[in-house]
Amino acid sequence: MAGRTDDDWAAFIQQKISEVLSGTDIVKEAPLASISTPEDPRFPLAIDHTLLKQDAIPAQIEALCDEAIEFGFKSCCVNGLYVKSVVERLRNSQTIACCVVGFPLGAGSAESKAYEAQAAIKDGALEIDTVIPLGLLLSQPPRYADLFDHLQTMIRSSAPVPVKVILETGLIPSPELKVAACVIAAEAGAAFVKTSTGFASGTGATKEDVSLMYRSVRYKGNVKVKASGGVRSFDACKEMFAAGAERIGTSSGVSLIKKSVTTSGAY
Repeated sequence: MAGRTDDDWAAFIQQKISEVLSGTDIVKEAPLASISTPEDPRFPLAIDHTLLKQDAIPAQIEALCDEAIEFGFKSCCVNGLYVKSVVERLRNSQTIACCVVGFPLGAGSAESKAYEAQAAIKDGALEIDTVIPLGLLLSQPPRYADLFDHLQTMIRSSAPVPVKVILETGLIPSPELKVAACVIAAEAGAAFVKTSTGFASGTGATKEDVSLMYRSVRYKGNVKVKASGGVRSFDACKEMFAAGAERIGTSSGVSLIKKSVTTSGAY
């Protein structure tokens, strides 16, 4: 898809928007829709146990790792400062280190994000979560070609480590633009499209957005959906799985396993 102009992208994206929003795209049962209890062995493997607050201290990161090991979560998702220590703490466990890049604004250059991702991977990160430069999508008209080049640069620099692309869906004003963001991320090589950072005021994952994202990337065959931001109960997880999510990003992983609901303000 490299070398396409904005007009080329607009035509391609409009075709995808029509397919997704027309309702003619038949969606089979989502891959994890059958998870009905926290005891399902697939459940902890769908959790990115997350601590991204700027005031997180090393002792809290250590506790995050210990919880992830105890409950068998897929990953510990942290800022780059802590990747090396997280990798060491997780040694000899099945849990991997995931690092956020260009987080939470996504407004850095593609080259700076590529460097940040490569540094995290050097420290042992096995997954990268990055944020789209939202202004390029919201431009009038959208700067699709620039957005694609930006994401492809960063994703290629991380290979073969998979990259999850955070859309910040709560700040995208229309279904059409959400489909466009998903399509561009998928074409750029994203392993996942992800709902939210959890940092933008009043935004988070919704089952409607997850369903839309799932339908938007199905044509690629290998791109998955991660729901993050405000997923704080097991019932909410089930809704996200039914809508198409295959990964949940949350700081409430332990309480989700225990079926409890956390207080507001958690990621």
